[in-house]
Amino acid sequence: MKRKKLKNKVCWYMGVVVVGVLQQSCVDKFVPESLDAFDKDAGFTTTLYRPVLGRNNLISENFSPGNSTQPLTFSITRVVRKDGSEAPELTEEFPVRVWHTPYLGTETSLEEIEAKRGYENRSLLQVREHSGELILWANALSSFVKCAPDSGYVFDIRVTNSGGWKDYTGLRLIPYRERDYEPTNMDETTGIVTEDYVHPTSVSRMYKVGESSLFGLMDPEDINVFFRRDVENGSKEYTLTFRFMTKDYQPISPRKFSGTDWGHLVHGFDMEMTDEYVRYKVAYPIPLNDIPTEYTNKDGDKAHVVFRYDRLMNGTQRVASSMSFDFSIYKEGHWEIIFVFSGGDPEFRDNY
Repeated sequence: MKRKKLKNKVCWYMGVVVVGVLQQSCVDKFVPESLDAFDKDAGFTTTLYRPVLGRNNLISENFSPGNSTQPLTFSITRVVRKDGSEAPELTEEFPVRVWHTPYLGTETSLEEIEAKRGYENRSLLQVREHSGELILWANALSSFVKCAPDSGYVFDIRVTNSGGWKDYTGLRLIPYRERDYEPTNMDETTGIVTEDYVHPTSVSRMYKVGESSLFGLMDPEDINVFFRRDVENGSKEYTLTFRFMTKDYQPISPRKFSGTDWGHLVHGFDMEMTDEYVRYKVAYPIPLNDIPTEYTNKDGDKAHVVFRYDRLMNGTQRVASSMSFDFSIYKEGHWEIIFVFSGGDPEFRDNY
């Protein structure tokens, strides 16, 4: 009798254990996975985009995730022209040039630069998958992409994570027409150039010929800077040339700017200097990427060149003179930047 009771008791305990295991496995199976948080107040801080055609545009810090769990996933779900018609110019894929290895500004040859980038087929308007940053590639040109004063495009973006999703509709894209170089006096809407020259970024202690007083000091408005593209040069080894001219358009030898660090003026190669110009083989655009390097301004969005020389004044006073110019060029080719001293020629001689 006791043996039977003991046996029943053991069976009861075993049953409890089996049921407990089964219950535990069922609970584990049906407990829902934890979901990400999707903040209903997350949204785009920029809804109207005005990039410039003809250059790579990366528009950052345009989305606020609020308290959403990251990473979020972004995708463009619709792109149409303002009138509702299709926009294949922005949705179809084109070969665009992308960096496969980061550009650093320390590359020692054109071959090294070109080995870091190549072509991939992309749609010209993209959103980065996990940041929401908007990209309009340099291939987008006003010859086939609508730009101001046209009403442009409307597009929608879907943002998701495992906790939810939201469609952001009615975002606007109204690009400005391309500007091949900066700075420029071209109207961003009409494309009309009001003046075909600009001025240097700064001028320091440069005197006009025969002048030694403060009234003879040059300022940027005394110097006109012209951009010229040699469309007849068919070579694919693109170049950048600097020229200097008197107010009467006579050449000034670059050698007059004897304090210039010609070897590190621009990120270019195979420098050629004559009494009329200095020329480099370069890769475009200039600068190649929006990062600060020894060849750019502090923001990295423009090349920074400085032309220097020094001379004696008043017998023993050595004066360091310089002219700087910050610029960018977006269109490939053979470009010349010409400095014309329209307000008076610079004095290079000692004690004049």
